[in-house]
Amino acid sequence: MRCNACWRELEGRAISTTCGHLLCTEDANKILSNDAACPICDQVLSKSLMKPVDINPNDEWVNMAMAGVSPQI
Repeated sequence: MRCNACWRELEGRAISTTCGHLLCTEDANKILSNDAACPICDQVLSKSLMKPVDINPNDEWVNMAMAGVSPQI
């Protein structure tokens, strides 16, 4: 998996936004310290709208995501 902003390979944990984008922690921190807008879709973001996720999710999470269901993070 890659960060949707910088395209670096993600390892371990990443940040999921409510607008459905996946960011490396470095880019997520930049967003919060600057304009607080998603670099992909310009949705306004705050720390409460950005959740850390394991980028090696369990099978249930993968199945829900592939079915188009937004899993609780």
